[in-house]
Amino acid sequence: MNKIPTSHITTHSGFTLIELIIVIVILGILAVTAAPKFIDVSSEANISVLKSMGGSIDSASQLVYAKAVIQGVQNAELSNVDLDGDGITDIETRYGYPSGSRSDGVSKAMGGNFDTEWIWSTNYGRTIFYLTMASFTWTSGEYVNQVPIVATNCYLIYNMAVDVNTPPSIEYITSGC
Repeated sequence: MNKIPTSHITTHSGFTLIELIIVIVILGILAVTAAPKFIDVSSEANISVLKSMGGSIDSASQLVYAKAVIQGVQNAELSNVDLDGDGITDIETRYGYPSGSRSDGVSKAMGGNFDTEWIWSTNYGRTIFYLTMASFTWTSGEYVNQVPIVATNCYLIYNMAVDVNTPPSIEYITSGC
């Protein structure tokens, strides 16, 4: 009998059907457990954008306060500050910080894309300023009633200074982000 030399024998290597099914099942389990973490990224991004805007508002508020101190109006309950030195008042202030006025207060302290990417509102006493991203309400760059902003459950609240010793504060509502 002639033996076939071992150099001519070929072996087939590969996965069996069972092994492939096990790999697919494991990948499916990993996808189910990892997907919620990736889906939640947009929520975290929205919260980050909102908090970034809150930081910008806080910084702008501090700069306006510095100008109010220079102009000597930091103790006035209601006043105006000239930011650029042209002799025209630019921002309405309350105890030196931007007021909650929808047209002359904190909204005027913001610049850049504020007019196109955000919507805002105030309460009736103009002591609270509401702000959210325009994409949540399908509007942009405008003052609206606070109802559509509050309905998003993803907004910030700028509470004006209430007296000389209490600076403004910012709150974040993020349950709907």
